[in-house]
Amino acid sequence: MRWRRREVLRFLVGGAMGAAAAACARRFPLPASPSEERPPSTRIPIQLPGPEQWDIVSPVPITPTREFYEVKYSTIPRVEIETWTLEITGEVERPLRLTYPELLAMPAVIEMRTLECISNPVGGDLIGNALWKGVRMGDLLTLAGARSTATEVVLHAADGYHTSIPVSLARDPHSILAYMMNGEVLPPEHGFPLRALWPGRYGMKQPKWITRIELIRGEHIGYWEGQGWSREAIIKPNSRIDEPGSGMIPRQPVEIRGIAFSGPVGIARVEVSVDDGRTWEEAELTRGPTPYVWTIWRYRWEHPEEGEHVLRARVHQNDGYVQPRGRGRLLSGTFPDGTDEQHVVRVVVSQGS
Repeated sequence: MRWRRREVLRFLVGGAMGAAAAACARRFPLPASPSEERPPSTRIPIQLPGPEQWDIVSPVPITPTREFYEVKYSTIPRVEIETWTLEITGEVERPLRLTYPELLAMPAVIEMRTLECISNPVGGDLIGNALWKGVRMGDLLTLAGARSTATEVVLHAADGYHTSIPVSLARDPHSILAYMMNGEVLPPEHGFPLRALWPGRYGMKQPKWITRIELIRGEHIGYWEGQGWSREAIIKPNSRIDEPGSGMIPRQPVEIRGIAFSGPVGIARVEVSVDDGRTWEEAELTRGPTPYVWTIWRYRWEHPEEGEHVLRARVHQNDGYVQPRGRGRLLSGTFPDGTDEQHVVRVVVSQGS
C-alpha cells in the first residue's frame, strides 16, 4: 500500500542521514538558559507547522491518527504554545529552556514506530503504528552538556505525570521527542506539543505533554512505578489473531492473519496452530523497517475439517524465547509488566456455512 508521506525515506533507506542530522546538532546555537527566561506576561505569536506529505511505500499498515489508541493518566491538559517551553535541568553543564520554534529549528528525524500500552490485554487493541517526526533525545543531551554523573532522565508532563528512563536509553539513536504524527501536528490527545518515544518500552514510559526533563543521580520512582508497575516496562513479545474471528466459518481455505510485536531483540518467526497447540505451522511475515514496528503475519489454512478448532499464534524471538501458552487471565494478567500469553480464537468449521 502507498502512504503519501515525504521525508521518511531518509529513515527507511538507512541510518546514515539520521547520523548526519545528529552531528548537525552541535552547530545549533544554544538557546537561552533559565536565568534568561522571558517575563511570564510575554506572549509570542507562533505559527504551527502545516501538514506535511511524507512519500513512502509502507509494507505494513499505519494506524490513522483518529483511530490510534489513547490512554492517559489524568485529563488532557490545555497547553498554551506561546508560553510553553521545554526545560532541561539537573546534571547538565548548560541548563536549557527551549521554545517551540527553537525545537522545530533543530535537526529533525522521522521514524515509524509502534506503541503499545502495558495494560494491553491478550488480543487487545491498545496498540498502534504511526509515523513520527521530532528531535533525537541524544541531541538535546549534547546541547545541555549532560554530565557523566547522571544515571537517569526524569520526564515531567503538563498533566502532572512523571516517569524516568536510564541515560543510556535516552542516548539511543531511536529515542526521540516527537512533535508531529502522521504528517500533522500532534493532536492534544496524543501529547501536543511534545511526547516521548523510546525503543522497546511500553507506553507508560513514553509520556505526553512534556514540559521538563531532569537529569539525576540515582533512581526516580514514577507514578505508575509507585503503584507497583514495572520500572523497566520492556515490551514482551505478542501476536494477535485478527482474522478469522470467533464463531462459525465455512469449510473452505481460510486465511488466518494478524499482527506481531516484540522488543529490540526482534522476531525470528511467527507460528500458527489450528489444533490448540498440538502442531504448529510457520506463518508468512511482512516486516516493518525496524524491530520497533509491528510485523504482519498470515497463514493459509488449506483444509479445515468440520468441528471445533482452537486457533493459536506465537512469536519466536531472535534470542530463542518463545511466547508461552499462558492461562487466559486477560487484563489481570498484564500486571505488573505486561503479558506475552498466546492469543486464542475458537472457531467452528461447518459444511453448511
